[in-house]
This record gives sequence, C-alpha cells and structure tokens, in this order.
Amino acid sequence: YDLCAETAQFYHTMLMRGKDGRPREYFASRGMGGDVCRRYCLGFAPGRNALVSHLSQAGFTPQEMIDANVAVSRGRGQLADRFYDRVMFPIFDEQGHNIAFGGRIMGDGQPKYLNTAETSVFHKKRNLYGFNWAKEFIVAQDTAIVVEGYTDCIACWEAGIKNVVATLGTALTRDHLELLRRYTQDVVALFDPDAAGRKALDRSLELFLGANMSARALILPDGLDPDDFVKKYGPAKLEELIALAPAISDYYIDSVLGNGKTFEENRDLVKTAMEFVGKINNEIEKNLFIKRIAEKSGIDQALLKREIHRKPASAPSGAGVKKPSG
Repeated sequence: YDLCAETAQFYHTMLMRGKDGRPREYFASRGMGGDVCRRYCLGFAPGRNALVSHLSQAGFTPQEMIDANVAVSRGRGQLADRFYDRVMFPIFDEQGHNIAFGGRIMGDGQPKYLNTAETSVFHKKRNLYGFNWAKEFIVAQDTAIVVEGYTDCIACWEAGIKNVVATLGTALTRDHLELLRRYTQDVVALFDPDAAGRKALDRSLELFLGANMSARALILPDGLDPDDFVKKYGPAKLEELIALAPAISDYYIDSVLGNGKTFEENRDLVKTAMEFVGKINNEIEKNLFIKRIAEKSGIDQALLKREIHRKPASAPSGAGVKKPSG
C-alpha cells in the first residue's frame, strides 16, 4: 500500500510539474484540466527507470517493487519501470487504498491500456475503478452505473453523475456483482454497440440472473461512449437515457429476436434465445423469459415451454456402434 501510494504521488508530480508537456496536453484534450488531474491523482510515467530510482531513494527494495508490479526484473539484479511514456490512472480498493495502476498510451501503439498485473492486493476481477469514490452515491441513489473505461468514469463524475464505476479491462464478473450487491440491487450496465459489447451483454445477463439482481442495459446511440456522449449532449440527456434503460432481459430478447429477416434467421434466433433460457435455474424467471419470447416471436407460449423441457431423443440401441471385426 505504501509503495503504491508513493508511486502514485511520483507519477502525479511528473504530470503536474514534469518538463514533458505532452501528458498535460493529452488530458486537456480530453477535457481534463489541472483540477481534474489533481482530484483523481492522475499522473505520467516517464519511464527510463525514473520510478525505480525514486522508489530506491525512498527506501523500497527491488523485490517490493517487483511484488507491486511497478517494476520488472531485467536479470542480474537490474530493474526497469513497468510503465513507460503513459498517462497513469491510480486504482484504489473499496477502502481507498492505492493498489494498482492503469496506463494509457498517448499516441498510436499497443497495448493501448496496460494494467498492473495481479498482486497480493490487486485482483482486477474483484476491483472496480472508482468504487471508493462512488459507493456513497450508489447507496444514496440505490443504483450503480457500470462503464468500461477510466475516462468514461471521470467524465460522468465531472458531469455530476457520481454513482459510476468502471471495469478494469475485463468483463463483469461474479466478484464484481458481489461487491455491488452489498450497496445496491439495481445496476445499469453500459455496453459498446459492437460484437464484443453484445457478447458482454449475453454474459452479463447470465451473471445478473445468477446473482438475483435487478439489471438494466444501455447502449448509447451513434456508437458513442459515455465520455463523448456527455460532451456532445450533456449530462441531463445521459441521465434521461439511464432512467429509461430497459431491463437487461427485455433488451436481450429485443436485440436477439429483432434481427431476423428470413424464416431461417428467425428460427435460429428463437433457438438461440431458448438455449439461453435453458441455462436459467429459477423457474419463475424462466417462465417470464418464455412469455417474453412468445410475445416477441408470435410462437405459442405452451409450445415453447414444451420445447424447453423436452429432452433430446436418445440414439437407438446400437446405433453408431461398430461391431469388432473378426
């Protein structure tokens, strides 16, 4: 914890007072001026072993730097900064301890984002960016909004929408939901409109049903992320869309069953939806799903229920079994 706190302060100093003006220009271009950078302790990693040198002078050992994953071993006792020439977002745990970092490249190159690897205090499948700041607003509004990126989170906070957290380069997990459900049962998940976003929607729906939580889905129009949407339309419009966001189950059915253009496509989409229903353990939720599919597809509800409970026919005795030769 101490090493991460010292690292965050070093990165922040490099951003605010360093000779390299590019990171300040980058943040300013994203609408994040000095006050925002100070508020969220944003930083800059210059690389060239500047951090290793600073932490050594502060009394931290090479092994402690490696264990916190802010430095990597180059062999023969040599260390190198893990983050180089990136703007930095410190990551905090639920109690507000600095536990990790996310670094974004300022220009072209890969990977665009680089996170601290798993450590003894950081697990990206359990932690959510900004939860330490957002939790009191989540309780007050009894709703959590989940976005995908650091800048999306900050843009919402700066626009006055404070009950927002972000995943850390991973889809929502059961551990994330366990964390959220201690503060609210209502979650609005913002998804990207691309294929990856649709896949995340499918996976998230299974998780929410399994956690017995109320969830709503929101995909912003024009392919915009929350950061760009707030800048273009303002926070009031985003809050309006959040308030109108449909139940994630309804959105799933509408998005899956609303895309068929031919008989074959519609048949396959209904089959896909019914395969998903087969994964639902709660009988009430399963029946509600079947009812919605029947309404959307025009197929008799009783027929769909018989289909979902029908066991696959077993192969005839001896079928497909080769007799031994000789």
